[in-house]
Parts: sequence; structure tokens; C-alpha cells
Amino acid sequence: MDELANPKEVNAKNPGHSKPGFWSSVWAIVWKDLAIERHTWQIISVMLVFSLTVVIVFSFALGAGTLSPGSNLAREASLGFYWATILLAGTLGLNRSFSSEQENRSLDAILVAPVDRAAIFIGKVISITLFMVLVELLLIPIFVAFFDRPFYRPHVIGVLFLGTVGYAAAGVLISSMSSQTRLRGVLLPVLLLPLALPSVLAAATATSALIRTDLPAWSEVQFPIALVLAYDILMLVTGYFTFHFVVEE
Repeated sequence: MDELANPKEVNAKNPGHSKPGFWSSVWAIVWKDLAIERHTWQIISVMLVFSLTVVIVFSFALGAGTLSPGSNLAREASLGFYWATILLAGTLGLNRSFSSEQENRSLDAILVAPVDRAAIFIGKVISITLFMVLVELLLIPIFVAFFDRPFYRPHVIGVLFLGTVGYAAAGVLISSMSSQTRLRGVLLPVLLLPLALPSVLAAATATSALIRTDLPAWSEVQFPIALVLAYDILMLVTGYFTFHFVVEE
């Protein structure tokens, strides 16, 4: 009875039942997702095949590519194609990730464990961000070859990363809610794409300025980059404090 009245003494006597640390739980979630993807390649392969299909179809439809001279229209539209490809491929990756969690009941197993719900959210955001960034990096030489635009510049890649973090955070939160419904494949893009639009528009504006000149004036990109950062912080903080309500429901 004394032990029941003082659970701290119980945890001290049984350290195996103590709650793991926050960041230990985060990296455990990330490692689990990376290990599954390393064996199945079900998320990255879907995102990459879809992205390549979109790039090839639109580039040749506009007269770009190595087989025909790239038109000015294709070059000007390449930035929009890049962000549209990232958004749609990321939506497919998120949908596939949470569908797999539902099929294998792995999320239920994690929720049973003594793991902080916020750690699950942060871990999923990190893993989805890593998958999306990998696909984005693989797409860069393809876009350079087809559209002849300097997507490889470090500051351009930095803005791509910032935009991806906010999109992944919003996507994990929306996917967690929609995965419990039978219409999750439809609800995810319907809810996520409008929610991510402010960040995407700001990131695309900053990327356009960074691609147009080597070193644009900071005043030209200051506001869109600040908006992307604010969106990232907002989505991460919102998910951190509300994710346990989402998964418990």
C-alpha cells in the first residue's frame, strides 16, 4: 500500500517501468521510421516515381528538356512546378506513412508505451522531413537538367528545407486526424494544401528571388523568409501541445 501511495518509490525500485526521456523517445520514433523505410522503400519510392512523372510530363509539354530547346515559359514556370511537385509528393508520402501505421497497428503499439505524445509528433515530423528532403535533393539535378535553373545554390536549398519543415509539421498533424477516417486519402490533401499555402507562397517568393540573382538584397527576401520561419514555429508549437488530443481521440 505504501508503494502504491508513492509511485516515485515504485519507479525507483523498478527503473524498467520509468518513462523514457523526451529526446530518447523522439530518436526512437525516427529510427523506427528510417529502419522500416530502409527495408521497404515504400514512402520514398512513391514520392520519387510520382515526382519524376510530373517533371517529365510537364517539361516536355512546355518544350523543355534535353531533347528540345528549353523555352522561356518552361524556365519561368519551373519554380512553380518544383513546389507543386514537392507538395503533391509530400502528401503522397504522408498518406502512405500513416496508412502503413494503421495497417501494422504500430501507432497503437507506440501509444500503449509510456512515451510522451509530443515526442511522437516531433519524431514523425523529423522522419517525414528527412524523406521529403531526400526526394528534393534527388530532384534538384533533374530540374537543373530540364529547366536550366540554379536550384543547387545553398541558400535556395536552405529555403526549401525551411518550407519542408513547416509542411511536414502541418502534414503530421492533419494526417493523424484524417487517418482515423475512411476518407483519409481524400481529406489529407483537402485539409493540408490550403493550410500550407501561406508558407509555400512565401517560400516560393524567397526561392524565386534567390534563383534570379546570386546575392539578392536581404530586404527582398527578409519578409518571405520570416513568414516561413513563423509558420514553422506555429505548426511545431501547435502540434507539440495538441498532438496528444488528436491521437487520443
